[in-house]
Amino acid sequence: MSTEKISPPLSECLQRAEGDDWLELIVELAAQDDIGAPAAGRAAKIAARKEQFARQAKPVADQIRRLGGEITGEAWINGSLRIRLTKKMVPVLSDQDQVVRLDLPHAIQADV
Repeated sequence: MSTEKISPPLSECLQRAEGDDWLELIVELAAQDDIGAPAAGRAAKIAARKEQFARQAKPVADQIRRLGGEITGEAWINGSLRIRLTKKMVPVLSDQDQVVRLDLPHAIQADV
């Protein structure tokens, strides 16, 4: 298991969880490349970024489904998936190259 990809709060949660306990997680994928030429319009850049995210997320989403987990949400804008899987599935997922971080869902707070 690639422990450097697991957030401290998730690590604590995993210590308390049993192998078949279901967990809600956030999977952060590798950073997306800069898309489009400087002259490309905003809509074209957004469409290209969404397409790139879909290609990047597909193998991870497929792996999650093969493990018996599910995708409960996705955010192309920050390159993340919200998923549901059991504790025993976490090591397999953390070893995927496209996955850079696994974390528990948490509220986003605005910078002031």
